[in-house]
Amino acid sequence: PKWHVAPMVDQSELAFRMLCRKHGATCAYTPMLHARLFSEGEKYRKEHFTTCPEDRPLLTQFCANDPQILLDAARRVENDCDAVDINFGCPQRIAKKGEPPQKKNRKKKNEEKTTLS
Repeated sequence: PKWHVAPMVDQSELAFRMLCRKHGATCAYTPMLHARLFSEGEKYRKEHFTTCPEDRPLLTQFCANDPQILLDAARRVENDCDAVDINFGCPQRIAKKGEPPQKKNRKKKNEEKTTLS
């Protein structure tokens, strides 16, 4: 593949990847997925990992701080993607704390609502 669409947290969902492919992208990444949440939760997998036959080649990106959990997550996608990418740098707080940004943002919004009431 010549033209890759880089992974972006909360931005590289299927619809965006397919739009990029329509305009010449020859390979795409999923958004960064949290390996522990992906391994433990079917709901998380269904909400955050979507693909289709036209969405190939596809690289699935995970962040993790435990190699066994990362391996389990990778095995869960091995038939639905062409490679697994490990995020080694950005954003580290997610990998260390085990909390994806969308969850943290929801907590912050709920705290703000509570404070305003």
